[in-house]
Amino acid sequence: MTPGSALRAAIEQRSAAMRYRFRRDALGFICETHQELPVQPPGGGRTLVLFAHFDPEGVVDPYVVYYLRALRGLGATIVFVSGSPTLAPESVAPIRELCAGVYTRRTLSLDFGSWHLAWCVLRERGWSLDQFDRFVLANDSVYGPLFPIEEMWGSFRGADMYGAIESTEQLTSHLQSFFLAWDLNARSRAFLEDFWKGFQYIVSKRILIWRYEMGLSRRARRAGLSLKPYVSAAAVKATYARSPEHQWARRFSMSLNNTIYFWDGLIEHLRFPFLKTVLPRYNTPWHHSMADLRGFIEQHTDYPYEFIRANLDRLGCGEPVWVRPGRRTVLTNKVVDVLVDRTAPLRGGSPHGARVANRRARENS
Repeated sequence: MTPGSALRAAIEQRSAAMRYRFRRDALGFICETHQELPVQPPGGGRTLVLFAHFDPEGVVDPYVVYYLRALRGLGATIVFVSGSPTLAPESVAPIRELCAGVYTRRTLSLDFGSWHLAWCVLRERGWSLDQFDRFVLANDSVYGPLFPIEEMWGSFRGADMYGAIESTEQLTSHLQSFFLAWDLNARSRAFLEDFWKGFQYIVSKRILIWRYEMGLSRRARRAGLSLKPYVSAAAVKATYARSPEHQWARRFSMSLNNTIYFWDGLIEHLRFPFLKTVLPRYNTPWHHSMADLRGFIEQHTDYPYEFIRANLDRLGCGEPVWVRPGRRTVLTNKVVDVLVDRTAPLRGGSPHGARVANRRARENS
């Protein structure tokens, strides 16, 4: 994207967000309707899933179809909204039987914008949360499920709101938004109605993340909802000790996005069912182990690796386009590691992993 086109896109997004503030008409964002939502939910599906999608080429990739089929296997009714304005009809065909409605829009407020549009569509069609027992937000930013999704699904008991994983980034505990679920009761129904009623389209990604990605868990707690992750921050921290030789072990005393920095430990030790797509596509931050992703996935899961390979090839991503960290980045990382080592006791962290990594670095130098 050229600077000029990027500027025009930013101006268009800000204008669209402003129009919504005055008109409150999210349905005007719809670009294509590939499958209209019926007036009543299909019988038998007591779980409602709003699924957000985006693809730069307007394709519903086979890995997405695989994920949707797993969700459908839970008895879910799925409303699919793509942030790609135009979808290739042949790639939509496999999901028609899996989804109750399929729509597209122009990207605005990322996945939350797609989920909000799906919410507005189902409300316009007369659907109500009273017709369901569970409500889910999911997106295509992950490959998976790597393990039977029923393992995670069955653990969602005893709370109001659930998530695939808890994060403590920026010292704020929250459930990461790529998979969220609610048991629908008086508290959670009122919370969701209030949240979507007050939703505003936001252009700034940083503000969007703070207000909605992190803020959703914060709002839920304030509303009196109980939260429960499939993989808690405490469980991840306890698992660090099983990976003392990990490339990023020296950072384990920090608040990390573990789906990025400890993706392999999550899968190997905690049977975490998702892999963020950004990792094999760009390998940022750099993971030495990413070069053997196929072997790792095939050793630890039954997930068809060909879905990942095909997606990388189509998008022109993967190992051929990975950029190794430059000398400046390497030096910066070393400085950060030293600072982390020295401040770990102050933050309640253990320098054990750092000592192991230091010894390994010396041996390899």
